[in-house]
Amino acid sequence: MDLGEAITITKINTPSGPIYLMIGWQTKSFETYIYHEENVWKGRFSSNRLTGFSRNLQLTESDYFAKLKQCLSSQKQDYIYELKSGFFYWKRILKNSIIIEGFLPVELELSPSISRSDLIEVLLALNRHLSEKLSTYKLKLKNIKTEYSKCLKDTQEFLHLKNGMEKALCNKFLNLLNMKKNEIILDEYKIHKK
Repeated sequence: MDLGEAITITKINTPSGPIYLMIGWQTKSFETYIYHEENVWKGRFSSNRLTGFSRNLQLTESDYFAKLKQCLSSQKQDYIYELKSGFFYWKRILKNSIIIEGFLPVELELSPSISRSDLIEVLLALNRHLSEKLSTYKLKLKNIKTEYSKCLKDTQEFLHLKNGMEKALCNKFLNLLNMKKNEIILDEYKIHKK
């Protein structure tokens, strides 16, 4: 799994103010740190929770987890996020109702300064990873442009050669037609002369 997919950090607005979610994604679960004001909350969403919520929402586990990952990896306008009474909730707004799509218990971290430095280290690592990824894509783009230029040049040379060959072939064909025409005229002249 790519580092950018394995760890996400998202700023989410809640009724009690903005929070930052740092989530370490695993196959069927995740661990999260929630940074709110001066506090840091830690929680774990287990595979048992995944099974229960997916069953309640009548979704397959993989569909629910994909929806969950999408919901918690960016602020969604049709969701309400809340951190209250030791739980973190994500609720979907559907017409005139609100559906609780999931929640997890969270505990207040006793040493938030260490966790805040973890957030900064993770952000720096993600930044380095994304910079390396960008450099790789830039190199690939440069190679594609070089290959494109080479192919374009080859195609133009081929087209020029093809046009030259067609022109030469047409000239030979016209010369042959003119020769045959002259032979026919000469034969007609001989026939009329006799």
